[in-house]
Amino acid sequence: MVVNSSFPEGLNSISTWGFSAFEPLTYIYFNIAFIIIAYPLYRLVAGFLKWELNEKTPSKHYSDILACVRYGFIVFVLGGYSDTFNWITILSFYVAMYGFGSLAELSFAKQSIPTWRNWAVQMWILIIVAILIILAFAAYHIYLGVVFTGVGQLGHDGIFLAWYIGCLIIPVILIIFGLLAVKEQNDRYITKKLLKIVNILNVFKKKKKDDVETQSSSDNIENSEPTATANSEENIQIKNEPQSYSKKVDVHLHHWQIFYLLAFFTRFDDPISRVAAGIVLGIYTQGMIA
Repeated sequence: MVVNSSFPEGLNSISTWGFSAFEPLTYIYFNIAFIIIAYPLYRLVAGFLKWELNEKTPSKHYSDILACVRYGFIVFVLGGYSDTFNWITILSFYVAMYGFGSLAELSFAKQSIPTWRNWAVQMWILIIVAILIILAFAAYHIYLGVVFTGVGQLGHDGIFLAWYIGCLIIPVILIIFGLLAVKEQNDRYITKKLLKIVNILNVFKKKKKDDVETQSSSDNIENSEPTATANSEENIQIKNEPQSYSKKVDVHLHHWQIFYLLAFFTRFDDPISRVAAGIVLGIYTQGMIA
């Protein structure tokens, strides 16, 4: 996409296949629509309607606004919003933000993912419908990826589609690392595994050394060494037992994190893709603002 801009040419950047792009003027509009206007407006409307809002100090507001700017810059550049941001995205953004906010006020919807065992039937229906909608949008975007890589289109060699679908592994990797971090803090899981490996290597080295020594040792020395080795191994295990952290943590996946990740994949120059982009950005922003 060629953009006439008064900004220096070096600030404009579009990568091959549009995997990343930055256009300064569009980025300014992006921040105005999705942060500068959206943040105070949602707080005012939600407060007037008596929706649930977190109490925030001025410093907390400032911190959250900066967080929106940081997250927004990343998704703007890597999500291709230099090309796909327009009035459709803005309209669906505000509909989704206030629509999700109103749904969150329903009594049965005041739940979180960790409490799924206690969900009401209405909550399950809501979640299932939401998942089906997400899957429908996902299927359509994969279709767009196929069309995008068709003969005569940019990236027709199939590399774009492979990377586009392959990037779905990134959220999975992040979740796995998050779970490992929780297990490490609560149980010292990683530390214990590493120490176990180190101890096994130390015992193996000592056993190898003892085997060499026993070849030239008397029968009495040969009989006493294994006991000493066993005692030494036991002492190493006790000495290296890691202490647990005093503060325990749990995994709590926020809705805004889920929809923020989805916002990286709604990147096509297509009206439905733009609607999807507005929806996921609106729900993500609602979670940051509320």
